[in-house]
Amino acid sequence: MGRAPEEVAYLRAVLAASTVAADALLAMERVAELLAPERSAALAAEIETRCGEPLGAARAALAAAPAPADLARFDEIFAAAFRHADECVGFFTSFPRAPAAERIPRILTALHHHAQAQEHFYGIRALLPPFREYWGVDPPLRAGGDAQHEAPEAPSDAAPQGPLFRVGAGGRHGGFSAYVPEQHDAARAWPLIVALHGGSGNGRDFLWTWVRDAKTRGYLVVAPTAVGATWAEEDGAGLLQILDWLGARFHVATDRVLLTGLSDGATFTLVYGLQYRERFRALAPLCGVFHPVNAANGNLERARGVPIYLVHGARDFLFPVTYAHFTRDLLVEAGADLRYRELPELSHTYPRSENAAILAWFEDCCAVARA
Repeated sequence: MGRAPEEVAYLRAVLAASTVAADALLAMERVAELLAPERSAALAAEIETRCGEPLGAARAALAAAPAPADLARFDEIFAAAFRHADECVGFFTSFPRAPAAERIPRILTALHHHAQAQEHFYGIRALLPPFREYWGVDPPLRAGGDAQHEAPEAPSDAAPQGPLFRVGAGGRHGGFSAYVPEQHDAARAWPLIVALHGGSGNGRDFLWTWVRDAKTRGYLVVAPTAVGATWAEEDGAGLLQILDWLGARFHVATDRVLLTGLSDGATFTLVYGLQYRERFRALAPLCGVFHPVNAANGNLERARGVPIYLVHGARDFLFPVTYAHFTRDLLVEAGADLRYRELPELSHTYPRSENAAILAWFEDCCAVARA
């Protein structure tokens, strides 16, 4: 029996819209890395030219082809995913025309929708050809099927289900989001990436800076959320609680734990990573600064021999690159095993294109330690 015309029209609209959404998300991924005060308006114009009209046409086609009743649940997920992609582009392309006080919030809101679009599309990627390999090729499905369409919140005493899950605030931490590779096998010890968001960010969104690379190379990822608006010394105890929680539920390779972060997350990658150096094999701070507490609490003495991959942008407007030079020189003097990467086109944003190099370096560090 053939499909009803209404269903065919709906599925065609979904395929076209998912193609447009995938292109928009990839374009915004590139833009997010290139953002800088002197070129953001030009990037907004570029995205508007590339994505504005196709998204509008896809939006109209979806409105003209409502979902059949038996596809209502899928449509709920897809509609939310597409809406996030559409709003990502809408907020970003409109920021140059907004009052000055609203411009940075609009950019940050666009990046939030970028992450949420990925979260929603991830669970239905197998049904959408443009998204099947967006995060890399999926391994064969495990018994029980694919992931749920969204990241469920796991009770604190429960074993999480599916590759994406969230745990609410508890103890001394502000909650966290996590990714477990679909090919996860409890008999094998899995390396772990601990990724700390920037100021006023959250772990749920920041997780998506690492999912593709973790999926491709076989890593667990956890992205905690700070208790307050940003990281503080007090969050260190909560971070240890999260590591213990994960260790009780997954076979974590405790000798292969990478701590990384952006901006304030980078600053506190050094604070926590040196203070609790026995819990982390290596540190990768991106676009952060050297916090004075590192000198006061003995962290500089602990830095000797610690592998650190320090990344900073030559165009950073918030933390000028001279801060990175200061941090580099202090860590070298303290005897850290430092690799310094100064990216000439990077401003104060996350360079996702650097992830593969960070993991290759990290795996070399782990191999040296095992030798």
